[in-house]
Amino acid sequence: MGVLSGGQHAARLRLLRRFAGPVPRWYPDARPVAGFISRIRGIAWRAADLVAGFGELLLSTATALPRDAPCPLVSARQLAWGVRYRPSPSDAHVTLRLPVSRRLARRTWMCLPGLASPGTVIAEVPSTAPPLEQQIWRGIHEGAHLDHLTSLARRGPLAPSPGEFGAGLLIAESYAMAVEILAAVECVLAGEGHAVWQLAAGLIERATRLPGGAHPAAEFADLPTLAEVYLLGPIEILADGAAAAALPEELISSLRDRWRAACAAYPPAAAFGSAAAHLIGRSTRP
Repeated sequence: MGVLSGGQHAARLRLLRRFAGPVPRWYPDARPVAGFISRIRGIAWRAADLVAGFGELLLSTATALPRDAPCPLVSARQLAWGVRYRPSPSDAHVTLRLPVSRRLARRTWMCLPGLASPGTVIAEVPSTAPPLEQQIWRGIHEGAHLDHLTSLARRGPLAPSPGEFGAGLLIAESYAMAVEILAAVECVLAGEGHAVWQLAAGLIERATRLPGGAHPAAEFADLPTLAEVYLLGPIEILADGAAAAALPEELISSLRDRWRAACAAYPPAAAFGSAAAHLIGRSTRP
């Protein structure tokens, strides 16, 4: 059975679909999502406390670090800044400008048919977010998504990529969040206070936006599994749990090496890693 109604998500996708012509009759409508919506699990709340606590510690650390001006609002510049903080940076993507807002587009990283391998694309769309927030979002988080898509494409080019939807998307967001946590620590070590502050704020935002949380986000009201994965996913990856096993070896090995080095240089990261391993019931790696 297909999806009959998708609520707010279908409403957005129907608006986006109109750019390609009339919306097909079989497209999900915007009626509220029907049926049971699972509650946030206890382990996700514990993960939220762990991530938020680490974010608060990083915010405190950022106050003593120098702050540089953010990058210009150009994708290439933002992605180039983030290269040093992504463990498997790629540069084979194509940049496209789209005449839609960031809110309407939402996900701006993808694989498209008809392009040379790996077929990865980043869309430039107008955004009202502050420049520093855009720099972190594009340079670290979305850059990590492009790195993941590029790695998947080496197994065989597909458009769309399995990392864009379903279970593959959950792994993709887990990896991007793990890279954010790593980047926050490496920015501390590099003395980039502005980046540390923004990355820390991002961790706290993900931890408090869960349905039923301190600052619930409307977009996740009927997507509890996705809301959880922004917290549990990176914890599983950094602690070498199940999510790590779903990543290409080239990605997880470089991330693992960088995380170990970061933990050795910044003891609070080691403490976070130990707590993460304990949360998912695994002992820390030697």
